[in-house]
Amino acid sequence: MSQHDEMPFTIAPEEAWKLSGDRMSIRFHLPPLPIVGLPEPLRVHLDFDAEALDEMMDRLAVLRAQMLPPSSDARN
Repeated sequence: MSQHDEMPFTIAPEEAWKLSGDRMSIRFHLPPLPIVGLPEPLRVHLDFDAEALDEMMDRLAVLRAQMLPPSSDARN
């Protein structure tokens, strides 16, 4: 992804991830995304069931294991 494709934002995990009222899914909220040409920011909410979350955590664990460890300078 190029630098121009990135939109940095910060959102607290407590705001980003919420358990549904029926406790059957987790909703992920992105902050409102301004899109050129749209009068209102785009609002994105993604719902995940338990199986999808398990698969995501497995995949993220694999990807995390492939990440480079922090440099010795960053630990000091």
